[in-house]
Amino acid sequence: MDTKSLVKLAKSLSDPTRLRLLQEIAKGEITVCADLFQHVPISQPSMSQHLKALGDAGLIESHKEGRNMCMSINTEKLKELEDFLQLLKPVTVKG
Repeated sequence: MDTKSLVKLAKSLSDPTRLRLLQEIAKGEITVCADLFQHVPISQPSMSQHLKALGDAGLIESHKEGRNMCMSINTEKLKELEDFLQLLKPVTVKG
């Protein structure tokens, strides 16, 4: 994962509302944007802004189904983040 992508991803995760949205989407029960308002009561413009930030960071993927916007977690991006975080673990020296 390149530094620019990592910074964008970290910024998107630093917002409590975005974290909450991501948690709700990750549950897999809510894939439609309209249903998120029940769990994260924010204005429609704020919702759009937060979902755009998560999408721009690559954390969620979305597609339109009729009038609804459906979202899911981008598992490849989560794997990239997990791999990066594993690199930060201290190496223990046996001896």
